[in-house]
Amino acid sequence: MSSRFGLLGAAAVIVLGACHTVRAVSPTQLTPTQAPDRLWVTLEDQSVMALDQPLVNGNGDTLTGMVHGEPQQIPLANTTKLEANQSSPVRTAVLITAAGAAFIGGLLYMESRPDVGDARYCSNSFGNHPMPFTPCCTGQDPTVC
Repeated sequence: MSSRFGLLGAAAVIVLGACHTVRAVSPTQLTPTQAPDRLWVTLEDQSVMALDQPLVNGNGDTLTGMVHGEPQQIPLANTTKLEANQSSPVRTAVLITAAGAAFIGGLLYMESRPDVGDARYCSNSFGNHPMPFTPCCTGQDPTVC
C-alpha cells in the first residue's frame, strides 16, 4: 500500500513541476511592480537561499527580502545567480493533453480486454446482478450461471 502512496506522491511532484519553469532574473526586474514572490539566490560559495519579497534597494547594490520570516540584506556583489519560478502555459497545456490522451488510451485498452464483460449473473428478487468474486448462484441450478 505504501508503494502506491509513493507512486502518487512522485506523480504529484511531476505534475506540479510540469506547470512551472525556472527563469533567470536580473536585479533591474526586482522592483515593487515586477518582483516575484520568491527568489532563489545563489551566493558566491554556491549556497542557495530562498528570499521572499525580494527587492533591490535604491542604490541598486543590495538585495533585500525575508528569509525564514527575518529581514535579510545581501550585497548583489556576493551573488552569482538570481532565479524565480514562473508559470509555464505551454508545459501545462502539454500536461493536460498527455493526461487526457492517457485516460482515453486506458479506457480503450480496458474496453478491448477479452476478460471485460465476462462477469457471471445470478437471478434474484432484485434482478440480475454481477457476482464476479462470489460463488455464483449459491443453491441454484449451476447451469443458469
